[in-house]
Parts: sequence; structure tokens; C-alpha cells
Amino acid sequence: MDISQLLGEKYFSLDAAQVDKSPEELVVTDNDETYYIVSSDAFEQTLKDLNYKIIVGLGE
Repeated sequence: MDISQLLGEKYFSLDAAQVDKSPEELVVTDNDETYYIVSSDAFEQTLKDLNYKIIVGLGE
């Protein structure tokens, strides 16, 4: 599996990622330096097991 397809665009600013995400999406990170906007399904099915953590939850 190509994880980059799940992660999409890379953000180096949490603020920028928060502005771009929709209420149905999450902002996640694995290193507290880069952030990604992903679906909750992608997080639950794959990214959670790869030690990504949610920084901005659904609806935020």
C-alpha cells in the first residue's frame, strides 16, 4: 500500500491544515512537524496502526 495516497498534501503549519480541512476530516501527524488532512476511515483502518495521532478532530 502506498501511504502517500492516504495522506495527501503535506502541511508544515497546523494552522494551514486546520483552515483547509472540512468538518468531516481529521488533521493527523506522526512527528508533530508535518500534518495531513485525512478521512476518519483512513485513520481508523490504516494510520492509527502506524502511530499517527489526531491533532484536530471531526467538526473542529
